[in-house]
Amino acid sequence: MNIIPIIFPLIALALIGYLIAKKQWLNASQLDGLSKVTFAVFIPAFLFYRMATADLSSQLNPTLFASFYLPVLACFALGFILNYYLHNEYRQSRAASAVFALGASYSNNIIVGLPVLLLAIGDKALPIIFLIVTLHSAMLFGLTSAIATSDAFNWRGFIKQNLSNPLIVGILSGFLFNILALPMPEMVANSLALLGQPAIPLALIALGASIAKYDIRGERRFIAIASLIKLIILPTLVYFTASQIFELSQLVVQVLVILSACPAGVNAYIIAQTHKVHRKAVASTVVVSTLASAITIPCWLLFMGIE
Repeated sequence: MNIIPIIFPLIALALIGYLIAKKQWLNASQLDGLSKVTFAVFIPAFLFYRMATADLSSQLNPTLFASFYLPVLACFALGFILNYYLHNEYRQSRAASAVFALGASYSNNIIVGLPVLLLAIGDKALPIIFLIVTLHSAMLFGLTSAIATSDAFNWRGFIKQNLSNPLIVGILSGFLFNILALPMPEMVANSLALLGQPAIPLALIALGASIAKYDIRGERRFIAIASLIKLIILPTLVYFTASQIFELSQLVVQVLVILSACPAGVNAYIIAQTHKVHRKAVASTVVVSTLASAITIPCWLLFMGIE
């Protein structure tokens, strides 16, 4: 299998974004505007249209979620325990341990996993991707915030925050549109398809630009641990649960493993900022795992025999 046609366009787009930010071809406010329109308009339109028109019926299986989320929770617990008992500065800190655990288990599925799987497998991967992504952020962000918050967790505020997230709105509304079998006028479908076309390239450019803002500094041991859990341990566990325990189809196993092998998501840094702990470690984990995934994801593609 030739991995280069799959990986090279994605790396090239992220590199373009990195250079745009590093060379200041666009200033910070212009990049912020580009990122906002990408994640508030183009990607939600793409997610809604693809979710609304995907064939979800064949993949609605509890074992699919168990195969992915049981290993995710196990890696979250591993990251929490390692930080809670071994970190010099944040030892026995629930908030810091939860944030570190998030950085070690939260995958960048929309910006990295989606384009990789579209190029490697095609549209047949989409129903599986969308079913996983639907719960991904809400579950891990909710778990992190519930553990990290010393006061009673504000579930109402958390739900309100998630329902105001354009990406979640796009996925959930598309899901409802799909299961209710609502007709989509051709004019609307064509408009959404056009809006969705630049979504993936712009998201990758935004990812590269965001990486340029972060420096790799301090806590190298824990950055390496988080990246190892995220890129190697998590996909290994997902492969074992999906293929050996639940014996899912080859397509499902391939999609779940590649999703779990994605680097740490940028939004984990936003959570670290919110709780004011482990900001440097999580930001650096995003950078290191993203750079390292250019090597590890092709290895996982080869291991999974995706052709």
